[in-house]
Amino acid sequence: MDSLEKLKKEYWKVLARTRKSGRISQGVKDKEEERWGKFDEDVVMEALRIHMSHYPDYKETYTRGIMRNLAQKKERTGKAAGTGMRHGFEQNKYDFDALEKALLGS
Repeated sequence: MDSLEKLKKEYWKVLARTRKSGRISQGVKDKEEERWGKFDEDVVMEALRIHMSHYPDYKETYTRGIMRNLAQKKERTGKAAGTGMRHGFEQNKYDFDALEKALLGS
């Protein structure tokens, strides 16, 4: 089983917790995975990882938004992940010494 298939299996196991029954029908899985087909594999894999690690209580529709955002980011930067950015936002940079001086009024 390749890494995408393993990731999908784990993803659906995590997402099953969003259902009262603890199960997701094969039809829902097939339909969602068909939608994923319009995205590159690296985008799909990163979106599944992000969803499982940060939003495990959200349903599968949330993954679609993650994929759209990652695909847009990939279009701009050439990479879907691994650039030190999360969810398409760059980490803010602060001058903590200047902020401390401003807070202390010195």
